Amino acid sequence: MATVIERQRQQLQRQRPLYERIQDWIFAWDIGTGAQFFRIGIFAVLLVGVVLVYTGTQFFGLRDPEAMNTAQLARNLALGRGYTTRLIRPLDLFYLGSIGKPTLNPQRMTVPELWTPPGYALALAVPLRFVGARTDHSNIAALRADRVVMLTGWFFFATGLVVMYLLARELFDRRVAALSAFLYLFCQGLLDHAMSGLATGFVATLLLVAAYALFKADRWRRAERTDFSVNAALAVSVLAVGLATLAQYAVCVVMVPLLVYVGTVFRERRWLRLLLCLAVFALVLAPWMLRNRHASRKWFGLAHHGLLEETGRNRARKPVGHYQRGYAVESPWQWHALAVKVLKNSRRLYEVTIKETGANYLIAFFLVSLIHRWRDDEAVRLRRWLLWAMIGCAGWLSVAGVPQRNFFTAFAPLVIVYAAAFFVVLFERLQFRKRFLRKGFVGLFVLLNMAPMIWAVLPPRETFPYPPYNSGVGAELGRIFRADELLASDIPWAVAWYGDRSALWMPPRERDFIEINDRVRLVTGVYLTQETLEQKKVLEEWLGQDHFILRLFQPPPPEGFPLRVYRAMTPDGEQVLLSNRSR
Repeated sequence: MATVIERQRQQLQRQRPLYERIQDWIFAWDIGTGAQFFRIGIFAVLLVGVVLVYTGTQFFGLRDPEAMNTAQLARNLALGRGYTTRLIRPLDLFYLGSIGKPTLNPQRMTVPELWTPPGYALALAVPLRFVGARTDHSNIAALRADRVVMLTGWFFFATGLVVMYLLARELFDRRVAALSAFLYLFCQGLLDHAMSGLATGFVATLLLVAAYALFKADRWRRAERTDFSVNAALAVSVLAVGLATLAQYAVCVVMVPLLVYVGTVFRERRWLRLLLCLAVFALVLAPWMLRNRHASRKWFGLAHHGLLEETGRNRARKPVGHYQRGYAVESPWQWHALAVKVLKNSRRLYEVTIKETGANYLIAFFLVSLIHRWRDDEAVRLRRWLLWAMIGCAGWLSVAGVPQRNFFTAFAPLVIVYAAAFFVVLFERLQFRKRFLRKGFVGLFVLLNMAPMIWAVLPPRETFPYPPYNSGVGAELGRIFRADELLASDIPWAVAWYGDRSALWMPPRERDFIEINDRVRLVTGVYLTQETLEQKKVLEEWLGQDHFILRLFQPPPPEGFPLRVYRAMTPDGEQVLLSNRSR
């Protein structure tokens, strides 16, 4: 019956005069769907403009060790080398040798990656496979590969924007969604991470998907939708958290408040749904854990050894990564030193990291919004999940170590949604009657929060990766050394990424370097940069005034050192190469 009525309606519509149909079409485009498409088009143009301006003023290549390391892991995946790394840690060589596993692949000079989970590397491997995986060891090829990594970050930035808008619109209304979109677009923290090559944007998008799916499951439960729909939404939420965990181990603690959420809200078939969530999470992590068990006899590789960084005696006087750079396993856990590390990191998280989330004032609005009672119960419950997820990640980072970049930027989109909603609540209570006052006040709020981004793109700019990262020097190392040769460097991630050559992370102790050179693999070159010179005082206080690495910067090399050919790689003489022959 309904089909017949619809057909009659369409027939009457076609019988109307042409000029009336044209007027209806114009009206629809002017007021209805046309206006929506126009607004979407304007915002898309604004998005492209912001990306172009920010990239043009801020991007000069990768400058984060973590980004270069992940990129070279992704390239190895794209080229069919498996999940192996060219960043050779002395601890990896020592541990693999101690359990009877092969230390170095003799042809590729790689070892299994035992520290970094593969989530974001797999995401990067797809564009690198088709665009920039192979390199001809030229500076142009290195810069092209940098751009592929950068564009991938912008892709996840745009995807997160869409998911956040959909979540804000359903969680609150269109005003909050539109305001959140503008605050997201001009958020300095999100823009910087999107361009950096780090996994933050990838993790932020997955957390948004997890929150959106969890919200939909809660709403569908109240609407009495089928169990299949509710369970599918919960499975998607847990799947997103699992994939994010494979990019950053710290995200695993997000599962705890998620399980509490499911157990307290979804009381019907509670245990079945909890079992479903645990099963999905375990299935996501199982392949990675089994691979680690096969490669290193440990479920999570050597990542847990990172807890020993910044601990022990004279912890403040050791170079970065000193534990990974040692050719030995140090003494067992020192619980007192670990407790001191936790107190130090938790203080830093409280005083600096959390307050700088988003690099704007939105974190203050979010924190105050925690005591506001939202009209919809779903908004209250999702906020509670977000709060405990952030608290859990803070606890994890206080033990594992605080990264150089703000990890809580991954939560910034969800923080923006609640901060924008709370601002709208306060704004409506002001009851401005003049339209220009209403528009001006909202514009001022957006301007205050986008100010860090404006100052970032204005001169003077200090975002060049050099020193110490020089893509041209890295490409040169790829030309003058063969793929089956092993180098050593204080920035091995840059050698692995720009030169596509395996690099040992230079041990601070000379005896460790000599033992690796004599017993594991001949080191044919040592590439040192300003990274060592900046740690000169630390090295001298820790290992003595006459530390052997510092003496390598001036010819001739020290007596007894196996590499005798000296070459300055940069005009300032602060990047040097020692090799076994003239190159």
